[in-house]
Amino acid sequence: RLSFPVSLACGGTTSENCTYLVQASTSTPTADPCTFTICKCSSNICRIRLDFTTFLIAGPTVGTASTDTLTNGASIGDCMADTFSVTSPGNQGSPLICGFNTGQHMILDSSDKCNKASFDFSGTATSRQFDIKVTQFACGDEMGGKARWLLAIFYWDNRIIREVSNFEGRGKICLKESMSSNLALFDFNFPTTGTTVTSTVTHLSSQCYTMCFRQEEGKCAICFDTVIPGAATAAVIDQGSFGLSISSDGDPKGTQDTGCSTDYLQVNKTSAQTPFRVLFKTDSDEDLTATTDSSTSEQVDGPGGIIGFYLNYALQDCQ
Repeated sequence: RLSFPVSLACGGTTSENCTYLVQASTSTPTADPCTFTICKCSSNICRIRLDFTTFLIAGPTVGTASTDTLTNGASIGDCMADTFSVTSPGNQGSPLICGFNTGQHMILDSSDKCNKASFDFSGTATSRQFDIKVTQFACGDEMGGKARWLLAIFYWDNRIIREVSNFEGRGKICLKESMSSNLALFDFNFPTTGTTVTSTVTHLSSQCYTMCFRQEEGKCAICFDTVIPGAATAAVIDQGSFGLSISSDGDPKGTQDTGCSTDYLQVNKTSAQTPFRVLFKTDSDEDLTATTDSSTSEQVDGPGGIIGFYLNYALQDCQ
């Protein structure tokens, strides 16, 4: 089927294989909620991908990584003003996100009942702007639904929703998927345009999704390091671009017995699964740990446990 790109405004419906969801910069959106309906362009469509060329809406409640008194612990990271999510009736939808997400993407199962991408806006005078490219993929495409190499698990609220391991299965997919050997990996709402990590950089709460990496020919390992290593100034309190939760004893964790129970990035040391998967999970708040000890708070000292992550990654040659 021959198709041309379509630009869609709030309330619109599309069944084209390439659609742009567009909102010019404004602090007073005319439609609230703003919903887009995305229907399959053919019966052989298995997945949709949303690329956030531009994405800026009100961010979450922020915390402050410092030695000062803790504030707003229960609501930190919550999208209390604006929100965005995508439904997939009969399948797993997206997490709820907000804030700055330019350069991010999501991949979801397409639904026979159509997918809905929805924005909800608050009454704040925040500038909102988005330009989202929606691409539909046929079943069997490399980025589609029944590719033989695909094996993925969807996680949500600490539960495995569904695993597909049979080669010709429905092909449940990861929320994010890398097709490159050397790029950056970052959570939703991380300010990737900055060169420092300020004390109020805050990851979103209640996130739980899997990110996938395709193994390229001749590559057998993957390495990660922080994009921003940290800077020793009072404004950023020496924060690098990685900070998630804190362990029960206040020490950094990176071994098998991590002790991480609230927020974490799970990277398997050795895995034969393809594609390689990294799990990201955050809990519902950034308050004190169960020890009720301020020394193990996610907001005490830098780098704070409220940051999230912004990492370089590179696939390594087989030895």
